[in-house]
Amino acid sequence: MTTVTAGNKVSTPAPAASTGSGDGPGPATPLLSVTDLRVRFSSRRGQVDAVDGVSFDLAPGERVALIGESGSGKSATCLAIAGFLTQPTVTVSAARLDFAGDALLGRRRPRVPVPTPGLTMVFQDAMTSLDPVWTVGSQLAAVLTAGGRRDRAEVRALATEWLVRVGLHDTRRVLGSRPYELSGGMRQRVMLALALCGRPRLLIADEPTSALDASLARDAMELLLELTQELGTALLIVSHDIKLSQEYCDRSLVMYGGRIVEEISAGGLAERARHPYTTGLLRSVPTLAGARLEELPTIAAPAGAGQADPEGGCSFRPRCARAGERCATPPPVTEPVPGHRVRCWYADVPETELGGLPVLSAGRPA
Repeated sequence: MTTVTAGNKVSTPAPAASTGSGDGPGPATPLLSVTDLRVRFSSRRGQVDAVDGVSFDLAPGERVALIGESGSGKSATCLAIAGFLTQPTVTVSAARLDFAGDALLGRRRPRVPVPTPGLTMVFQDAMTSLDPVWTVGSQLAAVLTAGGRRDRAEVRALATEWLVRVGLHDTRRVLGSRPYELSGGMRQRVMLALALCGRPRLLIADEPTSALDASLARDAMELLLELTQELGTALLIVSHDIKLSQEYCDRSLVMYGGRIVEEISAGGLAERARHPYTTGLLRSVPTLAGARLEELPTIAAPAGAGQADPEGGCSFRPRCARAGERCATPPPVTEPVPGHRVRCWYADVPETELGGLPVLSAGRPA
């Protein structure tokens, strides 16, 4: 077992993109390297540490999911990486934040977000992310022109091509439409075309399926996966859906209280998860086996406001039935097996040795 100190990373290199089986072929030079990332929001009421010492690497072409409840720090992590947190009330710091060999922090802080070449982002709600005044064609043209395209005929041909690639075949109508004239699924596909038409090396997708129904969400994920694989684009997905991580990603980073509490291959989530928060999320997913329950299993509500322990220690302590005396101090990050890291005092203790304490409410039979 390897115990990890400050920075929350062991000295092993990041895994390469895997085939989805959970057993990657070997190490690769990271495309994105994040060490001890912290994001603090300030207001008249005080300060909130939305991200508290997050560290991880992302290999070229790899697909990684950031999983957790609302308020766990997933979106703040991605916005900090993408350079969108430039407000004077936000403080972003990191021991290291490198993309494609270039440092993203340490430069003169701009007043407005500055695009990072090779990195793009898809936001949660396409309706509020797309410009309601500009047509879809104008927005695609702006992105392609910023990428160096100048000939109007070439720009229009490329815009048309990308609409077809994301499954929008009525290109003339879509190019001339404004976002509010399209359906939710069509807007999401337009967002994907805007994000990928510049052929980025890394795509950050923040809840890309949150505004879609189940069937459209699956179609959107299949399309996203297909296009990023075709372009060789690495993918960082923010999601509440732990099942999505298992199906579409190589690796999962489970966040709680601004920290990564477990890092594990997506293929090993169901069988090898060690942190009580991760196992609680897995058990909370509705299944046919639980169809007869009057109440679905749920993780206990936090004892106080917010997700962190107000007295310090493990951030999950207020909600964890396993919590003991030593949980009052911050737990170390351990590595039970290579590539699997857990922030929990009881990561190596089987549930049978914890007195049978439930991680979550079991639900009641109907």
